[in-house]
Amino acid sequence: MTFPRLTPQQYHSVTRVALWSLAVIVVSGAAVRLTGSGLGCSDWPNCEAGQLVPEADFHAWVEFGNRIITGLVSIAVVLAVSGSTLRSPLVSKLTKWSLGLVAGVAAQIALGAITVITHLSPPVVIGHFLLSMVLIWNAVVLEDLARPNGTMSQNGHLARSLHRHISVVVVATALVVMTGTLVTGSGPHGGDESVERLGLPFAEIAQVHGGAVIILLVLTGTLRFRIQNSQNTLVKHRVNVVLLVMVLQAVIGYTQYFTQLPVLLVGFHVAGATILWVSAVRLALAARTSCFKVG
Repeated sequence: MTFPRLTPQQYHSVTRVALWSLAVIVVSGAAVRLTGSGLGCSDWPNCEAGQLVPEADFHAWVEFGNRIITGLVSIAVVLAVSGSTLRSPLVSKLTKWSLGLVAGVAAQIALGAITVITHLSPPVVIGHFLLSMVLIWNAVVLEDLARPNGTMSQNGHLARSLHRHISVVVVATALVVMTGTLVTGSGPHGGDESVERLGLPFAEIAQVHGGAVIILLVLTGTLRFRIQNSQNTLVKHRVNVVLLVMVLQAVIGYTQYFTQLPVLLVGFHVAGATILWVSAVRLALAARTSCFKVG
């Protein structure tokens, strides 16, 4: 049986769907926690022992709905892998990166089961989220490599100091995301009223996170100032995106803190953190010293 071949443009669309479906699962997972539905299903993979589909219960369906979305994400990842073998011309690098998504999703499913079994242990939940960030990094790289004309990052020379500055911004972004998980693990939205929290002083850890955000804002703002005369329009654009998302995240973050963490704002903050990480990885890719051409 002969399968139809995919053009580079078509395969790029497949990788884009895989990327944003992985971002959606992060937000849907946050919805489970924020609605207190983390233990809506107490078993895995069944919702309850001997019962795959939940009964008419709100929390159970929120949790089960997240599992359904996970299944759809798995399909998108499988399509990314199979599509890499059907792309014309074939590029082995795309297959390797798409297989990374398969490994990551498999690990996420296993960790999701452990999360339920351990009754939403904060360290496990944090690991679940951080693994999602690794998966999204993988998906961003795959989507970038799949662009028919490469990343086009070399449309203007960047000084070595700017490359280092961009690397520092990306590392600082990762630190902001990680400190944010500690705030979440210490806060009131644990996914269920009976869930133990990390035990860290919430106000103090929130201040640490806020300090990391301020440092990132300063680093990104100075990067924007330094790069304003650069001829590399792609990097300039991606710096602007990171800065915009960072400012919006800061506004949402401080607003939610001083308004007693309303669940809707917290949900927007999780979505913003995901978009910020995607933007930071894309900035790093745009600043690479070599342009990947995949045909």
